[in-house]
Amino acid sequence: MLALLLLLQPAGAAAEKDDGTVQLFRTGFIQNAMMNTDPRDAKAVMEVHAREISRIMGIAVNIKVVLFPEIDSMTTALRRGDLELAAIPSIDYLRIRKTVPLIPSFVGNNSNGTGITYVIITRKDSGIRSFSDLKGKSIMTPTATKYESSKLWLEVLLMKAEKGGVDTFFKQVKESPKLSNAIMGAFFRQADAALITRTSFTTSCELNPQLAAQLTVLTESPNLSDAVVCLIPGTSEKLRTRIYNAMLQLNETKSGKQIYTIFQTNGITPFKEEYLDGLENLISEHKRLKAKSTAKK
Repeated sequence: MLALLLLLQPAGAAAEKDDGTVQLFRTGFIQNAMMNTDPRDAKAVMEVHAREISRIMGIAVNIKVVLFPEIDSMTTALRRGDLELAAIPSIDYLRIRKTVPLIPSFVGNNSNGTGITYVIITRKDSGIRSFSDLKGKSIMTPTATKYESSKLWLEVLLMKAEKGGVDTFFKQVKESPKLSNAIMGAFFRQADAALITRTSFTTSCELNPQLAAQLTVLTESPNLSDAVVCLIPGTSEKLRTRIYNAMLQLNETKSGKQIYTIFQTNGITPFKEEYLDGLENLISEHKRLKAKSTAKK
């Protein structure tokens, strides 16, 4: 979803002329937050579709797409005014929102709502019936830099059950660069379980009904926000309004629908503070349980 949100953004306007045209749009995304997408491919697609946004706005622009290695470098660019639009991983947004001027404006839609839901799956014939049964077993997990909230959720499950840390509870933890590989890993018994997204599991089962017949969900996370698209207060109100309206229109264009198909999402929707509740609650619970665990030592 983050990849989609980023490619929908024409980046900050370096200069706006009197007639409302903009000389340069600059956009950026965090390279290590891309989900199942080669950053180079995403960059190329963003350049094409940023032009679609500018076409809807009726503005001729030069497009510049910047890849940031991590959130700190993007934050520096935002503070310098180098970007006026940013799609930010929700965990990072919560970390920086009090120190960086941002106007949260959009989130992504998918089949499960406006965020991401994780599930832990295993084979039906494995004899594993609950999360506790995974003690001493192997599990495949997403890459932590791309799915940071999955790591938090797994740690909360362990701390709530007083099962110790990830490395002590499981016999082996394998990171899988692709969610599809994790699903097949559980299916072919390369691991006893897999932590994946609900959307990836649903899609895989639709494509291969045998997966649905032989795999089962042990436990499921709450809905967790994955990315927030922010406008920057330094951008003129006129330009912000034009960008906002153009992005909503993209939901209805052929080009926009093609993007949604590629990134397995249903579009974007205006931001509401409540969309962050699930993630904020998870972070608060993680801090509370970690402090409790530390106090016992």
